[in-house]
Amino acid sequence: MREIIVLACISMIILLHSGCKSSNQSATLTKSNLPFTTAPEEIKDLDVKFVKDIAYDTHTRAKFDIALPNSKTPTGLLLYIHGGGFINGDKDRVFNDYNLDNMRSLLSKGIAIASINYSLLQPENEKVGVMKCLQDAKRALQYIRSRADDFNINKEDIVISGSSAGAGASLWVSMQDDMREVSSSDLVLRESTRVKGVAVIQTQCSYDIEDRWINNVFQDYGIQWSMVAAVNATGVSQFYGVSNLEAYETPEIDQYRDKVDMMDFMSKDDPELWASNVLTPVSPPLSQDIIYHHAYHVRALKERADEVGLANVCYYGKDPILYEDPSGESYVDFVVRKINE
Repeated sequence: MREIIVLACISMIILLHSGCKSSNQSATLTKSNLPFTTAPEEIKDLDVKFVKDIAYDTHTRAKFDIALPNSKTPTGLLLYIHGGGFINGDKDRVFNDYNLDNMRSLLSKGIAIASINYSLLQPENEKVGVMKCLQDAKRALQYIRSRADDFNINKEDIVISGSSAGAGASLWVSMQDDMREVSSSDLVLRESTRVKGVAVIQTQCSYDIEDRWINNVFQDYGIQWSMVAAVNATGVSQFYGVSNLEAYETPEIDQYRDKVDMMDFMSKDDPELWASNVLTPVSPPLSQDIIYHHAYHVRALKERADEVGLANVCYYGKDPILYEDPSGESYVDFVVRKINE
């Protein structure tokens, strides 16, 4: 059984590798009429305007779509980050079958929705690692804030959200102290990265896999990091942007792991957390999907949030459900509550 678990871990790490470089140059900011286009079929019956493929940086995938409810006053915003293991996926997933009812409900309640693309991880010769993807999420938030007037949104009323890898990216942005650079020559980077709330589905608790996944998430199953690393040196290296396992075992990568450990960032003054990992069964991690979205990722997040005093609404487990927040607050109700606070 242990060997099966290890192989499943290996499969997960293979799908979680490589990076995406973000430019330090600001995308051009213009005060002009937005190029509205036809809304996606899934929401075209709603009273919204839609803009597609707005660039927030200079590289190819640094674009987002935004759906804007017709409103005479600035609205709140949900910033959505798609999943795909950092190797695939697209901003169009915001309106997939699982999300659609939630997104339609938010738009109907007058909340704008922006969905971003970000650089994907490369299968070979990765030099930077997952940090580049996370930095893209940060910059997208800051860019949208820098054009709040153009989009008729209140830049203070933002909730960040995502599924799977996008959920992890949402946590990475929201659990840190404000990353604004007030003296930057890039006006985008002067914007705040603090949000009112973070709502994540099928999330990972941290991207310090060696520590948090082994010691917090899957401690019940006796997985050892040495077993994973010995068999899958290439996958480990690519996720952290190094050429081989020897380069991983360095103080520099220890520092890198610290920079992607969302659980370590967490403190009482962070945005309130809503988290749900209830789509995969509670069983030994025998597949990549179960490992990546296991209930115990949210268990670890809740335990850490309770430890530091961070308000949270959590749900985890399937067949059986292991924990349900007593409030029963839904994703939509959480987003609406936080934006209106």
